[in-house]
Amino acid sequence: MASFWARRAPLWVGVGSIGVAAALSACSSSDSSANGASGGSSGSAGASAASAGASAAGASGSAGAPSAGAGGASAGTSAGGSAAGTGGAASAGAAGSAVAGAAGSTGSAGTGGAGNCAGNAVSLSANGTGTASDAAHARVVIDLLNDLPIGNAHRTVEFWAYIQPSDWLGEKNEVYVYGSPGTTNTAFGLDFGSNAVTGMPSNHATLNPYTNGNFTEDSQADLGVTSAAAQWLHVAMTWDGTTLKTYVNGALKLSKTNAGSQLATTSSALTMGCNPPINNCFNGLFDELRVWNVDRSASDIQANYRKPLTGSESGLVGYWKFDEAPGASNAADAVNSAGHSAHAGQLVAENAAQKPTFVTAMPPAPLVCP
Repeated sequence: MASFWARRAPLWVGVGSIGVAAALSACSSSDSSANGASGGSSGSAGASAASAGASAAGASGSAGAPSAGAGGASAGTSAGGSAAGTGGAASAGAAGSAVAGAAGSTGSAGTGGAGNCAGNAVSLSANGTGTASDAAHARVVIDLLNDLPIGNAHRTVEFWAYIQPSDWLGEKNEVYVYGSPGTTNTAFGLDFGSNAVTGMPSNHATLNPYTNGNFTEDSQADLGVTSAAAQWLHVAMTWDGTTLKTYVNGALKLSKTNAGSQLATTSSALTMGCNPPINNCFNGLFDELRVWNVDRSASDIQANYRKPLTGSESGLVGYWKFDEAPGASNAADAVNSAGHSAHAGQLVAENAAQKPTFVTAMPPAPLVCP
């Protein structure tokens, strides 16, 4: 981006296609496997237990097909064989059912699934998408005070965002930022990429994690998603003192190291959806925003990006579920660790009618009940 927030490197992309917004689905059935579970979110969930009886290699039960909106079901495996129970979660609140696979002679039994646990999401629909006007400057502003990771401190910022095809435009639809403009490595934020994916001119799903300096990466790397469809995307940015890493839908996609350089992030409010003072703003939705004063490992991110937190996790300094009812004036901080001072997210815009709002998104962010 030109002007104050200088991005000096290529942009990066990442968007998991998951659906539109977060409808409060009850913990219906989805699936979970012996080694991992990923709930299919879609239509009707029927369950048919195939090969329910024991077998030498293990038995599996399967059920309803996942839709194109959310993640598909995955089968679990065990050392001696495999046994998976899968079930499609109902969309729009209709509960599906899952039948657990029976244990084989050496395999382990599959388990019934947990459904979508997403609540509401926060919408910044007053902003423009693509090159449309962002005069509303709708955003969520959070002052973390002394809990904000600044300087060269380790950190993780992660969230779900609902992104439309027209949002994939760098320097126009900023995702988030904190710190200050104009000085090398004093900011920490995310923009969309300036260019299409290398070798894929029609795919503009790229991202630009930036620091206003040596670690900015306006990448053209393939993030494994397409800009052709509206979708939920999970992004996590981590800093371990030497390397800026960006994960998309739980997988590491970008990594930038600059020998001899460090971050010097300054203290400011965290702004979700705009980049003050320029105020190029994002039009979509946010859900499950989490700020940590530790650099989360790849395994931590992969294991938990689709799960709600308890609020007491070590290193968690801010957690906004955005589950408030429409009309609420701020977003509650869900961290409940002893001694934590809550940091409410303020809903801000040029006038009251343009402020971000809490909505029941359809489809919801693909969070799976624990």
